[in-house]
Amino acid sequence: MNKEKETKILYLSIPTDRRILFMSDIHGDIKLFQQALDHVHFSDRDYLFVLGDMIEKGDYLDNIAMLDFIIKLNQKPNVYFMSGNCDEVFRFILPPLDKDEFLYYALDKQKSIINDLAYRLNYTLSEDMDIEDFIQKVQQSYPQYYEFIDQLPDVIFINDTLVLVHGGIEDITQIPKQSIQVLKFDRFLEVSKPQPKTMIVGHYPTRNYRTDIASVNPIFDRRKNIISIDGGNNIVKGGQINIVMLDNLQKMNFSFECVDHYPKYKITENIYYDHPKNLFNICFGKNEVNIISKDLDFYLIQPIGSEDLLWVHEEFIIKKEHKYYCYDGSNTFLSLKKGEEISIIKKAKPYSLIKHNGVIGLIESKYIYEDLLSS
Repeated sequence: MNKEKETKILYLSIPTDRRILFMSDIHGDIKLFQQALDHVHFSDRDYLFVLGDMIEKGDYLDNIAMLDFIIKLNQKPNVYFMSGNCDEVFRFILPPLDKDEFLYYALDKQKSIINDLAYRLNYTLSEDMDIEDFIQKVQQSYPQYYEFIDQLPDVIFINDTLVLVHGGIEDITQIPKQSIQVLKFDRFLEVSKPQPKTMIVGHYPTRNYRTDIASVNPIFDRRKNIISIDGGNNIVKGGQINIVMLDNLQKMNFSFECVDHYPKYKITENIYYDHPKNLFNICFGKNEVNIISKDLDFYLIQPIGSEDLLWVHEEFIIKKEHKYYCYDGSNTFLSLKKGEEISIIKKAKPYSLIKHNGVIGLIESKYIYEDLLSS
């Protein structure tokens, strides 16, 4: 397997009367992926396209279970898996670019297929391990994994109407020769020009495009002709797997469903909150904040350079060198109607972090009764 992979492009012509399903960024969550397929009643009459990042960041042994499952599922003529930058751990880490990079995946990230492979081989990972010996054993024992990842397409054109790619393509008439350039394209939706064909992408969690509300739903950008579908599963708090559905290629009607692994709860009464003057969403990154006060498990913070105040759970606050940083937070309290279902991301005091219809926010924990909480 070469470390430098030339971009693999697949041109497909499929029946125009069939339903097409699109997913991306499963990140080793095999149970949720299977739940997603069941949720939309996936059948052999449908076409399924998974736009990369099938593995990495899954729980213990889930990455390798996911890989085993999709290798078998990929044998179906109506199923197509595509390469994502995380799947390319087999190319860029096994064998490693360097020792430090390998050990970062193996010892620091931990939720890597490297750990699952080590368990299967009864191999101990450590800073002084013989990396080359480990890689040789992996290659000898599991050549099918390398073969599967190596043959994955990076770009798929469907009926000269849709373009599928994990990260993004700036100009479809000049697709980069090296695959990594289309697999890892941060903020693609933000920087891209309008596309001549409908382009569906994953890679970058949709929540990270929003500075107002914390939404993990797909973004259907009609002006740019781009659909961004990464729900941030196993990446952001409140993440989900989005299933974007196209009724058929004749009518081009898109819709979506989503699944997550958080406990579900049905609201027992109407809840109303005033909206803040400015909606504010803190995404990933080093966001410096001032601490205003604390109430039980929550800090009231003010992002530097902003007049906005928001309540953030203490686990999302990091202190370094006498400064405070926040990597997740929203000032949205969600108004809800009796009977509506929510996902409980984190139950705490006096507030709970929840999600309703893909939007993440807070409610007072007094509205959540333990005996009504379901898993």
